Parts: sequence; C-alpha cells; structure tokens
Amino acid sequence: MSTRKGIGYSPISEKIYLGKQNRSKGMWVGEKEDITNDFINVAFQYFEENTIRNIGSSDKENLFINIKNDKESIEKVIENLQKMADDGR
Repeated sequence: MSTRKGIGYSPISEKIYLGKQNRSKGMWVGEKEDITNDFINVAFQYFEENTIRNIGSSDKENLFINIKNDKESIEKVIENLQKMADDGR
C-alpha cells in the first residue's frame, strides 16, 4: 500500500483536510487534520485582492478572481474580464 501526505476536500463536511492518503484507493489512512481555515488564509494571500489569476493543468484552465465586495472593485474586475474576452483569452 503506497501512502503519501496530502490534502483533500470533503464536499460532505465542506472541510479541507491534511493527512495520509492511500494513493491507489484515493482514501484517507489514519488520522486527518481539518486545515480549512489555514488553507483559506493561504489562498487569500495567493489570490491577492482585486486580481484575476489563471490556474491551469495539462487538460484545462480555470480563472480565479478575488475581489473586494464594493462597487469600484467589481467594476474594475468586470473591465479586466472584458479586456481578456476581447483579447480572446
């Protein structure tokens, strides 16, 4: 049984966990730790406020947006998204 330390998301509990996983079965092995708050704090550092970031893998690309919930920030992101659409991205 090949295990590794990893993170995972549970849609049932809506929590992010850190622990050992069985690579072949894709299951948790032993104890796992809820790191949801830490993960979200790091994500907010990575996805800076009022930015758009492309995140991709070999088969798909996703767009992540972190904006302040105010009129100016929303308008700025809409403007940037329109520029991206016009450029064909």
